Amino acid sequence: MRNPLIDAADTHELLLEGGPSVGGDGAGPGREAANELEGAVRDVLRDRGLRYSRPREAILAFMAEEPRHVSAESLYQSLRERGEDLSLSTVYLNLGVLVEAGLLREFKGAQGESLYDASVEPHDHLICRETGEVVDVPMPLVDGVALPDFLRDHVERVTGWTVDEVHLSLRGRPKRSGGEAN
Repeated sequence: MRNPLIDAADTHELLLEGGPSVGGDGAGPGREAANELEGAVRDVLRDRGLRYSRPREAILAFMAEEPRHVSAESLYQSLRERGEDLSLSTVYLNLGVLVEAGLLREFKGAQGESLYDASVEPHDHLICRETGEVVDVPMPLVDGVALPDFLRDHVERVTGWTVDEVHLSLRGRPKRSGGEAN
């Protein structure tokens, strides 16, 4: 499932390319792109039954800019550096709401901290135990079925249990230039 906000990334690129307008009236390509982005965010939030708020727009816009995996604290710092006036608790609250709505994905980093990802399409994360680097890994298929669905079906068939969630976490270290793992 693709994140609808990422589908609106072209609008956000216009915002980045146009930049904020210069001049007294606030008009110009940067303002138009900002209005389009706000409209796209409003539509996505409304489609998920959520109301629009400036913090939600700022969080979603930041996450849609490029593939990234951020903690609430680093997101908060980045938004503050951009001049956003919000608290850390507001960031945490809105991240929870956006994850619940399926607009962001939460997973655990190398030290067990929560990280957030705007890519809600099926994929795994490869996490370096030493550096905390996170790499997106395409979801493998088993007999034409995504791995989590395959595992869910297999476990339910073998155990009789109902599996509510499947989380796959890959942790390790990258190879050194000589081919050995660090």
